[in-house]
Amino acid sequence: MEFMKDYKPFFPADKAPYKNLKLVNFNKPAISLSFFSKHKYTVKRDNDPEAILLHLKNHREELFECSLFKPLDSEQEKQLRQIDELFRNYRANPDSYQTCFSNYYHYYRYWYCSYRYFEDSANTKADSESVHLLKHTERIKGQVHERLNIIFIDMNYITQPIPYDNKLVDRELETYPIQIKQGTTTLFIKKM
Repeated sequence: MEFMKDYKPFFPADKAPYKNLKLVNFNKPAISLSFFSKHKYTVKRDNDPEAILLHLKNHREELFECSLFKPLDSEQEKQLRQIDELFRNYRANPDSYQTCFSNYYHYYRYWYCSYRYFEDSANTKADSESVHLLKHTERIKGQVHERLNIIFIDMNYITQPIPYDNKLVDRELETYPIQIKQGTTTLFIKKM
């Protein structure tokens, strides 16, 4: 949190963020953190028939390219015949088919950071956010580029449990300078 001011030039408020540097929670130092991955995918329905035909054609061409280097096995030949038949049938009557594109089976997992932070300067109201993190490295034209996610933390609160807004009892009890513990009960006293 103390170094946040040094990163101000790298936080362009009116521009798109940097491609290889992400200030995950600039101006919102974390009081608690958790990391999780999420399977992200899309399902695109109601596709243009031309896009469907192009996809079928490209798949057919991939199989043909394979046949240039070695003979297709029986499964690939069967698949080629099915693609040819499907291509002709779909082109003749696209309205008789329901289609969708999806990357569901690619099963790519994206990393996210979930954090809580204080909304006000009195440190009484907290909110939380989840943010997508940059992948650690990216390969562009054969070169590996490091990508950095910078997360700011509040050193005073990150190591202690922070109750949610409706449970600010700990803050109230901290205002009592005298604490007398007996068994499981503590007496809190302060002079008025």
